[in-house]
Amino acid sequence: MKPNRSIELSQHIYRQLLRLYPQSYRTTYETEMFRVFTDQCREAYQGRGGLGLLTLWLRTLMDVGKTVVIEHISDPNAKVGLLDAIPNAPLPWKGVLLVLIPGLIFFVSQIEQVTSNGDWFFFAYYRAAYFLILPVLLIWIFTRRFPVWGLIPLGLLYGTLESYGPGYLIDKLTFLKLSDTLVLSGITFDLNYLMPVSVCVVLLCGLIWYNARRRQISRSVSGWLALYGALIIFQIVVEAQRRIVQEVAYSGSNWQTVLGSADMKQFLFQMPLWYLYTSLSFLLLVFIGKIFARKHGGLSFLLLLGYLLPTIVFGRYGEWTDIIPFYWVTSVVLIYRFVVALVAPVWLVREVSITGRQRAAAIPVAVAVICHVTLNVIVNIIMANQYAYQMSLVDLALAVWNQVLVAAGLGLAVALYLPREKDTAVVSPPLETVTE
Repeated sequence: MKPNRSIELSQHIYRQLLRLYPQSYRTTYETEMFRVFTDQCREAYQGRGGLGLLTLWLRTLMDVGKTVVIEHISDPNAKVGLLDAIPNAPLPWKGVLLVLIPGLIFFVSQIEQVTSNGDWFFFAYYRAAYFLILPVLLIWIFTRRFPVWGLIPLGLLYGTLESYGPGYLIDKLTFLKLSDTLVLSGITFDLNYLMPVSVCVVLLCGLIWYNARRRQISRSVSGWLALYGALIIFQIVVEAQRRIVQEVAYSGSNWQTVLGSADMKQFLFQMPLWYLYTSLSFLLLVFIGKIFARKHGGLSFLLLLGYLLPTIVFGRYGEWTDIIPFYWVTSVVLIYRFVVALVAPVWLVREVSITGRQRAAAIPVAVAVICHVTLNVIVNIIMANQYAYQMSLVDLALAVWNQVLVAAGLGLAVALYLPREKDTAVVSPPLETVTE
């Protein structure tokens, strides 16, 4: 067959365009893509001549432009971005930089907060999540894959929304705004808490059942889950007991009379919802992370680092807190932010073995939690001494109980996302081979 210069030129240009794809993609598909394009050129030229080739090129350029971007984003070995970590290999440094962006924002804003009169940390606290999640959503829409560096922004967004409180969020959903309260047997329930707590319970039961069916609830996971539940019950029971004792002392009545009062019944039914909202929503996030673990494995722990990232270790330093040495506050706050925002993510994504990632997830976060608890204890003791308030061990325990709950939840996450090899062999189903 006599060669056609238009087709030969098209082949030459298309071969150069194929160089835009990542090397791994070209190794697999380049020969077949070139053959298909050549056949299309011949069919187009035979059908409509030069106009047919022009139409083919318009379609080809659009397709190449889209797929080149997607493949460069999704290929861990490409020069531009990534979506997935290479199995059994540390995350490439370009991926590490993407993972670190949210942490750097909060770390720098925290330094600015403690070294000036500015308020950048709290600006980032309420705004950063919305901006950081946008590129994650765009990548997900275009590639149908959730990027590993999107886990921290997602956890950050979850924590930011939770910080507003359920009433604020429900107010934004006008179709749910039917009534603020529900009265049952003379007890008034705040629907702003009852609805989200009920949703959390239903979703948690579903996720736990699903993972149990897949034999992914090991003894270690069950132990951490039982501990988390016990801590929630302890917090609620102790708070109820404290309130009853206070009412008995204040009113001079016996405890039976206090328990029979309408106000106490109202408190005993409503108070658990306040504590359950925070504790169950965090537990729900832990099990949501297990969904991502099917794709990203132990790196799903990044989701929880995003949740911890904006934690307010200490509020604004001012006149009412000037009895607490400023260098103590600054040191603890910066250590917490440094290990959560920078040390933990880098260590986690650069480790390869399960044991190494377990340490990377547990050690920096343990340091952060210990710092947070220590500062809370010191602050409460100093404030109690300053204002001549007699603080009991129970009061001190409740002051740091939320941090203890977080520590238990993080322990559960390590057991869930990073099971020991012997647990994996016992409880996990065979890995499925997915061909994309």
